[in-house]
Amino acid sequence: MARDFVVIFDLDGTLLNTDLLIEKSFDHVFHIYKPDYILTKEEHLSFLGPPLRDSFARYFPKEMVDELVACYREYNHDKHEKYVTIYPTVKETLKYLKEKGYPLAVLTTKYSKAAFIGLDLFDITQYFDIVLGMDQLTNMKPHPEGIFQIMNKFQCHKAVMIGDNTSDIMAGKNANIYTIGVNWSPKGTKEIEALQPDLMIDQMSEIIDFIEGVS
Repeated sequence: MARDFVVIFDLDGTLLNTDLLIEKSFDHVFHIYKPDYILTKEEHLSFLGPPLRDSFARYFPKEMVDELVACYREYNHDKHEKYVTIYPTVKETLKYLKEKGYPLAVLTTKYSKAAFIGLDLFDITQYFDIVLGMDQLTNMKPHPEGIFQIMNKFQCHKAVMIGDNTSDIMAGKNANIYTIGVNWSPKGTKEIEALQPDLMIDQMSEIIDFIEGVS
């Protein structure tokens, strides 16, 4: 029996470790379009979370962004298997929550097509009732549009948003739902902790006790 509590996950940096893939993808684009520019570690970290268009707009003219995004995606989609891994206990946690009847969703700032590439790679697509990408939304996180859309689909009145970025926690708070931050982001946890999420976790399985306690 489905429960009146939906569990919403960010994708990159939360379920899947795509940090190296993102780094390599940006390096690929810059090698072609700005070959003399060497991205720093800090710049690479700044690319984790924001939409692609926003990141490229910092370095290139607006009229080039579509071409850059297309170049990025072609490389990125092709290299998932080489550079992406799944975080510990993710698959077991999803399986457990699904068996307990919780609706599960992914809310990501990447295109849904790219999201499915990663989910399919690790055979976890089966656990999600909805995967919502930026191509299906007008407003990105931290706007709560995606969360409200998911909750409305399931007719759920309660939910939790789990993510590795401040935008995930802010989206959850803007939707007045529970929030969980992860401790494994390479950007550190200082900014996300400042937003006071309801829980910070060291591995995904730690969400189970919390969810069962509040749902």
